[in-house]
Amino acid sequence: MSGAEREAVRWYLQGAKDAKTAEKNARAGDFEVSCFLFQQAAEKILKAFLLLKGERTVTGHSTLKLAQAGAPHAKELESLRDACIRLDVLYYPTRYPFALPGGAPYEFFTLDHARAALDAYQAVYRAVYEHFKGLVEHSS
Repeated sequence: MSGAEREAVRWYLQGAKDAKTAEKNARAGDFEVSCFLFQQAAEKILKAFLLLKGERTVTGHSTLKLAQAGAPHAKELESLRDACIRLDVLYYPTRYPFALPGGAPYEFFTLDHARAALDAYQAVYRAVYEHFKGLVEHSS
């Protein structure tokens, strides 16, 4: 395995771990944390994909922008627009009270939000999954 592949796998595995932690938070009722972690998981999975495809510097937090950057490498990323938008809007308001009109994030986010974030994350995961076959062991 090359150095670039090793770095991509590190990001991929952390993204997958973040998704599992997001699921745990959703079960615990911490929906704002769950939503944020699903966004983070998708971001890391997309950064992993870009690293795997030879990008040297991968920055930014927008899953939409990352998917767009990856689309020339894999057509399946072109279909992620809606999923990425659903994730990107979770980046600030799930963590910061200033991003909401009043109250705190834990008061606004629900199980439905967490389920939608999970669905969006899974779309991203499915889009890059095949590219990591042979590099990581997949349990699902």
